[in-house]
Amino acid sequence: VKGSVVKVFGVLQRSVYILCTAAALQVMMRYWQSFPRGPYLWNVSTAPWSAWLPLLCALLHAVAWLLIFSVLLIFDYAELMGVKQVYYHCLGMGDPLSHKSPRAARLYAHLRHPIYLELLLILWAVPSFPPDRLLLASALTLYLTLVHRLDVQDYSYLRSQLDKKFSLFSREEAASSEHGGLWKKD
Repeated sequence: VKGSVVKVFGVLQRSVYILCTAAALQVMMRYWQSFPRGPYLWNVSTAPWSAWLPLLCALLHAVAWLLIFSVLLIFDYAELMGVKQVYYHCLGMGDPLSHKSPRAARLYAHLRHPIYLELLLILWAVPSFPPDRLLLASALTLYLTLVHRLDVQDYSYLRSQLDKKFSLFSREEAASSEHGGLWKKD
């Protein structure tokens, strides 16, 4: 499928893929019909779980969203969205992946979805699990499980990239505080 999409759209194939994914998600969210009377896989409604489990799920979701944000720090967002491929093509620089280190190229070859575990956590960690949520979570879990192939070397590369980003931010913060920061007292 990817080969035929590349033939039709060329360098725009990544951008077209992202656009089609976003459109499909919008249609799915707009026309989603819940099953209000269907059997729930689980539904926490007894004390003390009715108070603590929603709080725990909210905490897990917040952690998952923070991890998703960290993935955006590690990866090149313009490249994930397909913008960088078009930019490089217009400048005659070729594929942006050819300018990356061998470790990064290896990671990109294995990685199909950069927010795999975080998305699974968001899908499954809920206090109430109706049948429509089960259908959605099961389908997306199956999809992500079939395409995920990271190994230890990929994880170590991701960790080193995240450490580089954090050290870059801490150096910028130290430099701004050394020079008086953005706000100076009179």
